[in-house]
This record gives sequence, C-alpha cells and structure tokens, in this order.
Amino acid sequence: MPAPALSYLQTLATIAITFVGFASLIIILRQTLGGDMSQLDVLLTKTFIQLGFIVTAGALLPSLLALLPCSASSAWRISSLMVALPILIFAIAYPLRRHVASGVRTPGRVWLDVVVLVLSACALLVNALGGYPTLEAPVFSASVTAMLYVAGLAYLQALGILLRQHWASHHT
Repeated sequence: MPAPALSYLQTLATIAITFVGFASLIIILRQTLGGDMSQLDVLLTKTFIQLGFIVTAGALLPSLLALLPCSASSAWRISSLMVALPILIFAIAYPLRRHVASGVRTPGRVWLDVVVLVLSACALLVNALGGYPTLEAPVFSASVTAMLYVAGLAYLQALGILLRQHWASHHT
C-alpha cells in the first residue's frame, strides 16, 4: 500500500473526527440562542455525526486491512465495499428521513448533496469490483474526501440557517 495514501487517510480520519465534535456544537448553539431542538435540528446533528463517523472509519479501514495478510488491491477493494454500502443506504434514505423530520419537501441543495454521496458510493462500488486497477487508492481517497466535503458544506448551510433564523426572530 502506498504510504502517502495511508498518511492522507489518517489525516482525513483526524479531520473527520474533529468534524464530529464540531457537529455536536449545533445542539449547544441552538440552546444558547434560546431555541428548542426541532426534529430537523436533531436529524441534522445526527446526520453530521453519522457522516463524520463513516468517513473516519472508512479512512482508517485500509490501514487496518494492511495489517492483515491480504494484497493491497484486496484491501482497497474491501475498504471500498465496506464504505460504499453504508453511504449508499444513508444517501438514499436521507431525503425521506429529512421530509419526515421537517414536514416540507427536501430542498434542491440537499438533493445535490445526496447526488454527490451517491456518486461517491458508485465510484467506491466500481473500485470494489476492480474497475480501477491502477487507481484504487486515489479513487477511494477522493470518494471518502467527497463525503466529508459534502458533510462540511451541509453543516455550514445548517449553521447559516440557524443563525439567520435567530437574527430574524430578534430583529423583527
């Protein structure tokens, strides 16, 4: 296994677990601003934490598999499959879960996030099936990075909405 890929993924795991900690700050911020946690707030917080943990575990998995007596290619393929399945299930189920929590249609920007997660999962599935024989590490790394990127952008969007709601309620 290429050392730069494993080093990159360890760094990504560190960033992802840090993101999980920041994701929980929405709960504290909501309560500090004087609001109660809505079902949507709870879902969003849970979503950010789940995505962060999927990325963290996924980023660490190739290093774990490198300790076992299997080829580097097998380790990348197994890692790809083990990350692709939960993220695909997560992405497909999310719009319905969001609709149930909020009672409104899922916004277009959220659908864009879902599409990126599904595309990342598809790239990982192709990787798991051996579709990128010389690019297994880069495809895996890019896909897992895209998942954290989506989670980070969605977090910033949710934080912005929370702050706008607070501002609007106190300045009208």
